[in-house]
Amino acid sequence: MKKNILFLNHSVRDGGPGKSLFYLLKHFDYSSYNVNVLIPSKNNFSENIEKNNLNVNQIIDKNFPENLKKPNLNMFGNSIPLFFIDILINILRLVFLSITIKDIIKDNKIDLLYCNGTQAKIFGAIIGKIYNIKTVWHVRNIQKSFLLSWFINSFSKFNNVSKIICVSKATSNQFKINTKNIVINNGVDTSEFSLRSVNSKLREEYNIDSKKIIIGTAGRIVPRKGFDYFIEVCKQISHEFKKDCIFVIVGDTPFYFKQKIMENLKTMVKEYNLEDKFIFTGYKNDVDSYIADFDIFFIPSRYPDPFPRVVVESMALSKPIVGFDIGGIGEAIDDGINGFSIDTKDNPINKLIGLIENDDLRLNMGFNSRKKAVNNYDSRIVANKVLKEIDLLFS
Repeated sequence: MKKNILFLNHSVRDGGPGKSLFYLLKHFDYSSYNVNVLIPSKNNFSENIEKNNLNVNQIIDKNFPENLKKPNLNMFGNSIPLFFIDILINILRLVFLSITIKDIIKDNKIDLLYCNGTQAKIFGAIIGKIYNIKTVWHVRNIQKSFLLSWFINSFSKFNNVSKIICVSKATSNQFKINTKNIVINNGVDTSEFSLRSVNSKLREEYNIDSKKIIIGTAGRIVPRKGFDYFIEVCKQISHEFKKDCIFVIVGDTPFYFKQKIMENLKTMVKEYNLEDKFIFTGYKNDVDSYIADFDIFFIPSRYPDPFPRVVVESMALSKPIVGFDIGGIGEAIDDGINGFSIDTKDNPINKLIGLIENDDLRLNMGFNSRKKAVNNYDSRIVANKVLKEIDLLFS
């Protein structure tokens, strides 16, 4: 008899957790499991589910907010953020959902809760405890605040939390007791993320000469991602080393951050006289079509990024990766093989210049990136590992 799983997923736009869950469900075992997903609304996540005709029952409930900071008040079509009030309202919504979810669990005969995201982990642990249901956490972030770290360490001790899947060793290490933990890295469909499959757009859209080296990065434009540092490095490459490169940032700021972040980055580019060499593409659904034209992918995060999907996606697209040896980034980069993993105290400029000046080095490292992505991070491999852990819970 099939077992019934309820995935709790509040990442429905274009964030890493939602993408990672989609690739897990793309290669899931639907012959053994009935799959239900609780989401706050239909968005990118739902579009991907429906486009691929996945046998997933989507349950939409507005009381399951995307983010505790999500605004609740709208006026003239614009949301009005009221920080503490919004958090309070969204917590009350979750309390209400903890009562009404009983019907969802009963109607769908749920045997297992699978929590995807920080909010989902805490909510799922409580729900699993209330209704006596086995619970799996898929941990895709590293909590730096004392309060959140205390919360996840405390709730992870609940008996119903049976398995904690972590996307990197660094992610697992945040737990004081990790006997329930297993490390399974993020996955990407390497047949989809391939230079043979992707229709590259960047050079044509922005009329970039085929001989010019493109150094790019991508992700959500938020303070901790280090995009301001990326611009500082670009300034060095252009002005101090006189390299005629094109620099690209693909991405935008989520709704719950102030848009001033992007404005500040554009002001930096203007002040550094880089405007004719710098491209902000904004948000793109098809990020792979833009990364495909990069010659070098540089991830400027100097905080412990758990295991950024964009690094794995860039590896699958045969890009040499330059980043700092912190969090899960250093676990993905084999220093000197598929890119350069740099100490956070060091300047990456010499490594980047070396790649700019050496075509063969870029090609060899790009080849090794693709090889590692196919052998280690293909979503089929990742899905099989996750399914084995789920199967063990029912054996």
